[in-house]
Amino acid sequence: MEIKIAQLEIPQNKRLICISDVHGEMELLIKLLDRVEFCSDDILVLLGDVYLKGSRCHACLKYVMELSAQPNVHVLRGNCDWLGEDYLDEDDKAWLEALPHIIESEDFIFVHAGIKSMNLQEQDPLFCMRNDAFLENYDGPAFEKWVMVGHWPNSNYCHEVGCNGPIINEEKRIIAIDGGNVVKEGGQLNAFILEDDEFWWDSVDKFYTAFVGQAQEGSCGTLNITWTDRFIEIIEAGEEFSVVRHVASGKALYVPTNKIWQDSDGNNCIGAMATDHWLKVYEGDIISVIEVFSDRMFVKRDGIMGWVWPDDIM
Repeated sequence: MEIKIAQLEIPQNKRLICISDVHGEMELLIKLLDRVEFCSDDILVLLGDVYLKGSRCHACLKYVMELSAQPNVHVLRGNCDWLGEDYLDEDDKAWLEALPHIIESEDFIFVHAGIKSMNLQEQDPLFCMRNDAFLENYDGPAFEKWVMVGHWPNSNYCHEVGCNGPIINEEKRIIAIDGGNVVKEGGQLNAFILEDDEFWWDSVDKFYTAFVGQAQEGSCGTLNITWTDRFIEIIEAGEEFSVVRHVASGKALYVPTNKIWQDSDGNNCIGAMATDHWLKVYEGDIISVIEVFSDRMFVKRDGIMGWVWPDDIM
């Protein structure tokens, strides 16, 4: 497989909108484009993983194919945009095969998962499409241009407080925007936007929203168990919640029992809602409700996840 690189000109008066890892959720993509008021005057870059894993994969693929016929829409190939599905016709496969692995502009390099260096012609296409934990693992010099990536859910980088929002690393000049849509409980679809030399972002998800009727102080989180350090020891098993010890840090915390599972080697693991962070919320805040338990709720506000007491949530 040869590396495919496309060039992109971004005029100063154009808004740049970047979205990654749609994973077949066509309705969420349409909702997000509407929310950020995407129009023909904008430039839209989809960073790959258009389909697989979601609820309407093929319909989403067809929608993005139609969308990409517009001259202001540009699509990258991700590791989930592969060619093996039986339902793909020849047009689907030809379109996916033709997608670039890298899009380069004057100030940005857009790639699904990551690059090894600024020498783009020598990049490995498979590395570009699947390079886990790029933001943490890259140890080379700062990139000469901003490198915009998806692929690895940003909550995997958050070891104290879980957050699905974009991460801007100025030291490495990497912007990671994967909100964990479909693949993470509490995940969301992010849009990262550059407008008038200012960065901002917005998101959509599938959760219902609620209002905070009375402020709650919360408490600062010290541990958010991520996919790469998911191993735990069960200290005290309970019907709804259990006390566990996180193997990597040695810290104990209270987690939902139904989120504990065993891997093929028999290790106890937890991959969701494994945090001691209680959100600080204010009266009138709008929160996304991820899951409700008997005496607490796991929720999200501005992409940040944590617990709240349900008494004053409306």
